[in-house]
Amino acid sequence: MNRRTQRLNRLWRWGSVGVLAWFGLSYAAYWIPPEFAWWLQLLAVGLPIWVALLVVWAIGLAWVRAWTHLASVLIAIGLYLLRHEHLSGWSRADAARDTLVVMTYNIPDSRRPALADSLAVLVARYRPQLMGFQEVGIWWYLRPGQRTSLRLVAHLNPLVERQGYLPSKPDLEIGPLFAEVVTLTRLPVLAQQIHPLAEDTDALIYQAVRSTLCWEGRPFVHYNVRLQSYGPVKPWEVMRHGGWKHPATWRRWLRAYRQAMLERARQVRQLRAWIDQEQLPVIVSGDFNSTPDQWFYGHLARGLRAAGRLGGVAAPSWPSTRPLVRIDHVLVSPEWEVLEGDVPATRLSDHRPVIARLRWRPALAYAKTCSTDAPIAYP
Repeated sequence: MNRRTQRLNRLWRWGSVGVLAWFGLSYAAYWIPPEFAWWLQLLAVGLPIWVALLVVWAIGLAWVRAWTHLASVLIAIGLYLLRHEHLSGWSRADAARDTLVVMTYNIPDSRRPALADSLAVLVARYRPQLMGFQEVGIWWYLRPGQRTSLRLVAHLNPLVERQGYLPSKPDLEIGPLFAEVVTLTRLPVLAQQIHPLAEDTDALIYQAVRSTLCWEGRPFVHYNVRLQSYGPVKPWEVMRHGGWKHPATWRRWLRAYRQAMLERARQVRQLRAWIDQEQLPVIVSGDFNSTPDQWFYGHLARGLRAAGRLGGVAAPSWPSTRPLVRIDHVLVSPEWEVLEGDVPATRLSDHRPVIARLRWRPALAYAKTCSTDAPIAYP
C-alpha cells in the first residue's frame, strides 16, 4: 500500500469519526434539556442537512469500500429515519364529511392590501374547520354600559365577516384583552381561555389559546400556541450587517439565544403540564419555534403524534421562500387518526401554513359526547 493510499484511508477513517460524532451530538439534543447543554439545540437545528451530508459520505465510503465505516453511517441514517417515521403508512384524505381539517399559520400583518384576499383564497381552498394563527392582532374593548366590541387584524377580518369563522375570546374578567395568538373556528365552542406563557409584555406574544370544541358529537381540546422565539438579536441580522466580523456581537447573540431557549423550555414544561391534565382528546398546533430534532418538540410531543406531514415527512415550513426547517407543527392524541397533510408553497408570510386532516379512530369508546348544534360560548 503506497503512501497516497494510506493518507486517503486515514482521511476516510477520521472523517467518518468526525461526521458520526457531530451527528451523535445533534441527535442526542432531542433528549437533553437545554439547561444541561443548551448549545446542543443549535446543532440539532441543522440535523436534516447533516443527514443529507451523511448520505453523500456513505456513497464515498462505498466507493472506497470502507465497509465498517459505511455500516456505522448507515445505522446513523436509519436512526434518524426511524425517529421521524418516514417509512410509516399514512392514509390519504379526501373531502369526506368525516374529515376534520386543522390549519396553523404564523402570518403577521404586512400592511399589504391584497393579503386579506390571498388568505381568504387559501382558506377557501382547504376549508379548515379549525385554524390557529400566530403574530396577528386581536383587541377586545370593554366600555361601561356598552356591549363588548372587537377589533381584528385586517387580513383576518374577511374570514370572520364573510366566511363565518369565530375568533377566540378571553375571559373578560381576567383577560388578556389583546392577543397575538388567535383561534378561528366554525365548530361549536364549549369553553375557551387564553393562557399567557410569558410575563410582562411578552405575555401578549407568547400564549396558548385553549378551546374546548365539539366535532361529530365528541368534545376535544385544542391548544393554539406560540413559543419563545430566538430573542431580539437574530443571527442572520448579525451576518447581514457585517457584524459577523466582531466576536463581541456573536457573544451577545449567543447569550440572547441561550436565554431564549431557557425561557422556551419553561414554556414547554408549563404547556406540557396543562396537556397532561386533560381528560379529553387533544390537538396542539402552532409556531413552536422548534424543529422536530430539538428537546422542546420532543418534550411537548410525548404521547402525541405528528400530523400535517406529506407522506410521513415533516416538510419544512420556514422560511417560506426557501424553507429549511419545520418549526410549525400539529400534534394529536391517540384518539385521532392522522391523514395526509399539506404545507402549501405560499408566501403570504415568512412561514408556510401547515394543514392536517384528521378523523376519529374507529372502534374506540368515548365516555363524553356533545351536540354539534350546542350553543357557542359567545355573547
